[in-house]
Amino acid sequence: MFDVVDARQLAMILMAGVFGGFVRGYSGFGFALASMPVLTLALSPSVAVPAVFPLEFAIGLLTLPVERTHVDLGVLKWLALGAVVGTPLGMTVLALVPAEIMRLVLGLAVAVAVVRAWRGETTAMAQSRAKLTSIGFLSGCLNGGTAMSGPPVIVSLLSSNMPVLEARATLIAFIAMSAGFGMLLSASHGGYSREIWWISLAMAPAAALGCGLGVLAFKHVPKRFYHPASLSLLAAAMSLAIVTASLAVLHKLTL
Repeated sequence: MFDVVDARQLAMILMAGVFGGFVRGYSGFGFALASMPVLTLALSPSVAVPAVFPLEFAIGLLTLPVERTHVDLGVLKWLALGAVVGTPLGMTVLALVPAEIMRLVLGLAVAVAVVRAWRGETTAMAQSRAKLTSIGFLSGCLNGGTAMSGPPVIVSLLSSNMPVLEARATLIAFIAMSAGFGMLLSASHGGYSREIWWISLAMAPAAALGCGLGVLAFKHVPKRFYHPASLSLLAAAMSLAIVTASLAVLHKLTL
């Protein structure tokens, strides 16, 4: 054990795992979207981002076998190409930009996804290679900088005219792939210290508990509440990230 993580930080790490897991178990996506705003209340993004990758990757691997027959490989490969280019750029930004700014970017990224999804915007699925690659690139930048590759792809796929099963399965595959790639890049640059692995391990049972509760809620809560409830959970995470980051920035400006 090491002294970097104290009791307050441990409580926030466990809370992030439960909250992220619950959102993921209920909605089918959103572990990093929900957990990162809570996690960065206690840890810097440079520590929190690599800590989330293994859990996001593991959740995807456990979910994907059930969904694999619905994955649209034609869409996925171009999204993946953009993400491969964008993820290293996001990691470079993460190393250069102050933690408070990254928290603010993280919150705003969630806000865009939530607002557009809440409005129920529906568009024809972008089938051109250039458009899909650009969506993947933006997602990769967010993946490397915040561990949240989801917002651009969530908005593009779930608000498109793709069949629901295909959109959801392709999203699950893309997020798992992005997390795995982010984890490999972080590891290749020495991004995994004992502290970060411990944080991931500490979050794992909390995330599993949250996922179980989320799945239970999905089974028992009337399906008409699914859309507003999922977006409300993500909106809560977004609001927390934006408020705390803004206060931190204002505090620095007044010093």
